[in-house]
Amino acid sequence: MKIFAARRGALALGLAAGLAALPALAADKDPVAAVVNGSEIHVSQVADFQRSLPPQMAQAPYPMLLDALINNQLLTEAARKDNMQNDADVKRAVRAAEDQIVRKAWMSKKIRAEISEGVMKQHYDVFVANFKPEDEVHARHILVDNEDVAKAVISDLRNGAKFEDLARAKSKDPSAQQTGGDLGYFTKSEMVPQFAEAAFGMKVGEVSPEPIKSQFGWHVIKVEDRRLTSVPNFEDAKPVIREQLAEQAAQQIVADIRTKAKVKRFNPDGSPLADQPAKN
Repeated sequence: MKIFAARRGALALGLAAGLAALPALAADKDPVAAVVNGSEIHVSQVADFQRSLPPQMAQAPYPMLLDALINNQLLTEAARKDNMQNDADVKRAVRAAEDQIVRKAWMSKKIRAEISEGVMKQHYDVFVANFKPEDEVHARHILVDNEDVAKAVISDLRNGAKFEDLARAKSKDPSAQQTGGDLGYFTKSEMVPQFAEAAFGMKVGEVSPEPIKSQFGWHVIKVEDRRLTSVPNFEDAKPVIREQLAEQAAQQIVADIRTKAKVKRFNPDGSPLADQPAKN
């Protein structure tokens, strides 16, 4: 359901704040952040390390991230000293990681070669030729756990409370704190049926007189505007077109390779799979 789509801002800038002062003091565009047993760790490596972390961990301050990278370097040195790089399990893991990197790089190269500006423009022109405007509603909502709370919200709104303020205070929609319950414009098919029926049955400026129940909870809706969908310009549409074409190209690449390959498949007990393709 669109109303629960992630609406996150940029990742935490804790590291960026720590890094910002350092390059300004050094002529080197990638200054040394630490020297560990003679091996240099550069600021760019700290930044790369931060980007590899989950958002919550990436918020750690620069010195903490640097210490984690130093620890990693020390552990790597100790492991190599014990010749772990030649361990059979390690070699298999390295080979698997290399295969994954090579596979992704090759697929990206093949896909890029197939998605030219001209190809995207052709698909855009087809989209425009077949485009049919749909009704869109711009609405806000307040999502709560039970009907009584939703009715209390409606009562507060009738008594003059601002919808945005109540959304920030009472809605369990994670985005409500930032958006005041604003869902933007959406078509009927983008929402769950109960929510869509209610929103598209309301007038501009109207608040739902009764709570609307869906599988997500109880909604109080305010319709801000209505309009017909319009055709996006080519530049705005390009990211979506590129993504769609990339998915199609990837599927076709795999299908072509499978057609030419000789493949036999087996069950865990070693017996042939019942749906074994005729071409082996």
